Amino acid sequence: MKHTPKTLGSICEGLNIPCPAGQQSLELGGVATLEQATAGDLSFLSNLKYAAQAQTSSASAILVKKGSVIETNAVLVECDDPYMTFTMYLIGLEREIGGVKDQRAQALISDDAVIGNDCIIEAGAIIASGAIIGDNCRIGAGAKILSAARLGNRVVIEAGAVIGSQGFGFAPDKKGVYHAIPQLGKVVLEDDVFIGANTTVDRGAISDTRIGQGTKVDNQCMIAHGVTIGKNTVMAAQTGVAGSTSIGDDCKFGGQVGIIGHLKIGNNVTIYAQSGVMNDVPDNKVIFGSPALDRRHFLKSFAAFKKQGL
Repeated sequence: MKHTPKTLGSICEGLNIPCPAGQQSLELGGVATLEQATAGDLSFLSNLKYAAQAQTSSASAILVKKGSVIETNAVLVECDDPYMTFTMYLIGLEREIGGVKDQRAQALISDDAVIGNDCIIEAGAIIASGAIIGDNCRIGAGAKILSAARLGNRVVIEAGAVIGSQGFGFAPDKKGVYHAIPQLGKVVLEDDVFIGANTTVDRGAISDTRIGQGTKVDNQCMIAHGVTIGKNTVMAAQTGVAGSTSIGDDCKFGGQVGIIGHLKIGNNVTIYAQSGVMNDVPDNKVIFGSPALDRRHFLKSFAAFKKQGL
């Protein structure tokens, strides 16, 4: 991506990192990955296993971790965390360029919905009667914030997501006829939560569905009724969490993880992609497979399976 040219000195000053000696006047007019960069671009190297890309990159400057030694024609700009530093630079660029504009005139907003200050509501969004939205939130195009939704500050809901839909609860009578169980709880999204495009977060049946501060949920995920997720957990696309499951803080879930209902997942748990979780998981575990096992146990079992020659 190209932008208004800036000197490396001004960029480093804005990021609060030292500028390499004699390179203050180097002019940069774009950002790019190492492979796609051309002359005048700023890039980054956060993992030394990609050092070969840095060596051949056409970038004019590369953010690298302090102490990195790489043979390249680019100017190496040392910092504590290249990926985060690059991210902060992109955030600054976004502010300069101007992000998504408020389009609430083209949205459907109930008169008694409560919307905080400095929110952006994109075209086609629906905000129902009784919904409450905090300050500095962004509601994407076509997203639906239903009556049970309670959003904190700086919450982002991407396009097509549905917050506060009815939970999937039905009780069969003696004849096997299913009757809908009223869903009377709320959906509470705490400050700085991110919900990806076309993700659904159901309201609780009795207790609230709650997603903790700073948690990020990717596109096309399903969070069922009564689920609670702690703080700073990240969940990749197509993950599904069944009703009344509790998930702790600082967890990391790969794509297409499936978790059955009424489980307790501890803090700092990592679940690899496509795992099927069918039992409680204590703190600090790394699990994998379906049914999911401790990662070491899964790899041993898989090795034994391969020896069978099947």
